[in-house]
Amino acid sequence: MKKFFFLGFFLVHCYCFSQTDEEDAILDSLMDELFSTDSLMVDFSKANFLYTSFSFDESVFFAGRDFDVNQFGFTPSISYMRGQNFFLSLSSAYFSELNPKWDFVSISSGYSLFIDRKQQLSLTGIYSRVFFSDTAAELNPNRISTAFAFHKNRLRLRGTFGYLFGGSTSFYISTGGSYEISILDNDKLEISLKPQLSLLMSQQTVSEQIASGFFNTQTVERDVFDLINTQWSFPLGLDTGNWDFQLSYNINFPKALTSESDLSTSGYVSFSAGYFFAL
Repeated sequence: MKKFFFLGFFLVHCYCFSQTDEEDAILDSLMDELFSTDSLMVDFSKANFLYTSFSFDESVFFAGRDFDVNQFGFTPSISYMRGQNFFLSLSSAYFSELNPKWDFVSISSGYSLFIDRKQQLSLTGIYSRVFFSDTAAELNPNRISTAFAFHKNRLRLRGTFGYLFGGSTSFYISTGGSYEISILDNDKLEISLKPQLSLLMSQQTVSEQIASGFFNTQTVERDVFDLINTQWSFPLGLDTGNWDFQLSYNINFPKALTSESDLSTSGYVSFSAGYFFAL
């Protein structure tokens, strides 16, 4: 008999593999993932502004796993941004089958900068503090992450390294890429399809019960680092004025570790809406 402890999966989902666009958008390409900057009459190098968003997932998966709980979730968030560099955000998450349903509140702050003359390669650093409704000792309330993003024409590539601490420490690596396909683009409306592939690798603690003789068993714990989920997403985005909307179909391909079995492919629909306004 083997038992696997998912000490890091929940935080990994909330921070780097969620379908809410708040932090992943900033990591991918600063402002351009949040909304169409071409249609806004704002000098982003100087302006201060707020971005509010609401994301809904018809099904909730943690690193591609649902843990046999059929539930939906949504995440409201608000972010303050100063030009294309500094941001401060506040978000929370609601899960329909958890108790309490409002599971956490997260405060994050980060700074982004371009590291090449063509402004195609960016570096972002983020610190996040999470306040959980559950006080379980193994939960990590702190995260530090660093991300590189490459943007050329309609192609975007990113890689993120994150360290979780304050409970049962862990780290993860997330990589991915997307390509934007323009469907409609004019002065008032922009519609595009942006297929994207994401890979999630994480350190986890595996606990195994090994038979020792006929009547004795020994429990052995070890840390493993491995690919745990691959996800394809097909988001259809619509930007008009200061509003942006996104409807996406997402497919998880979880990779079973040595202590897991019967993991299946899962698909779900997500929707997000956001509004931008300058201060």
